[in-house]
Amino acid sequence: MAHELIFMTGATGVLGQDLVKELLETTKADIAILARAKGRKSHSDRVAKILKEMGLDRHLGARIRVIEGDVTHHKFGIKKEDLEFLERECEVFYHIAALTALNGTEKECQLINVGGTEHALELAWDLRKKGKLGRFVYFSTAFVAGSIWNHCSKEDALPKNPGFANYYESSKYKAETKVREAMTKGMPTTIIRPSIVVGHSVTGVVSDFNVIYPFFKLFAHGALSKLPTHLENTFNIVPIDFVIKATCEIVKNPKSLNKTFHLVSPHPPTIGALLKMAKDEYPNVPPIEIIDPKDFQKSKMTAQEQMVFSIMEPYLGYLNGHLTFDMTNTREILRGTGNHLPKTDSAFLKTMIHYAVKAGYLVL
Repeated sequence: MAHELIFMTGATGVLGQDLVKELLETTKADIAILARAKGRKSHSDRVAKILKEMGLDRHLGARIRVIEGDVTHHKFGIKKEDLEFLERECEVFYHIAALTALNGTEKECQLINVGGTEHALELAWDLRKKGKLGRFVYFSTAFVAGSIWNHCSKEDALPKNPGFANYYESSKYKAETKVREAMTKGMPTTIIRPSIVVGHSVTGVVSDFNVIYPFFKLFAHGALSKLPTHLENTFNIVPIDFVIKATCEIVKNPKSLNKTFHLVSPHPPTIGALLKMAKDEYPNVPPIEIIDPKDFQKSKMTAQEQMVFSIMEPYLGYLNGHLTFDMTNTREILRGTGNHLPKTDSAFLKTMIHYAVKAGYLVL
């Protein structure tokens, strides 16, 4: 009997890499990975390199098939024979590929996040009508509701007038709107909304330092000395292993069809806790002055600091918003599975920063 075939975009990214590893280790499924050539590396060479680094290259050509394509093209520009293979075999389609840079331009975010999702849905309908696709899994973001306002985001809905901090958020909102429209028209869908994904809960390990890590770097290396926020403000981070294991648990449960799941921290850390941990563990880190956002004036900074601050502005919503998250669906589906909601306390912050230092990303 043939094994279930999973098709995945974004498998070369941080989340995708760990999800491929988990699926190979915990299921019998075969995985078709979409990849594109980059620089001098072919699509297949890129995937082969990543699999080798993870010690999983033995699966290439056995359980893993690499399909050339690009999410910015119709049906990803997949060749006829690969398309026919997917139409024949694909049962689950994970669309993870996205531009997650918080300082991405409107054009880039529209092209990759909105356009990429439109093309994914176009392909998903094809696989549904001509093949045996039983589930489309879409990776959205918890900040699809907009990070810069006081709001409790519901899992199975999108707010009408969100407060966006950057083009990443607004593009993911538009993209999820399109996924929800497809869901109402009969596409069997599961939407996963993680918050800011960081390192492993026990080891701090992460394959790439992106999203919030560059923000830490600006302060750790003394590039900025002032922060417009409040010490009691929180920032919602979630360990990557929780996101991966919870996603697998959710997707294998038939009750998760046509539902949305917030994979977030129920008790996110505060700015104060982060600064205290940094001071206790790394006394040489330059001090940071916390300024009430109402009193903060960018014009009073030096020209150099203003330039650095402009890099950081897209992150401010995560430090000054009061967005909270309904987790009803997530709590219900994970109950009794052994997958506990993550703890992102001071001990976890220490683990996360220690790894970034050990890996040479932060020099403290």
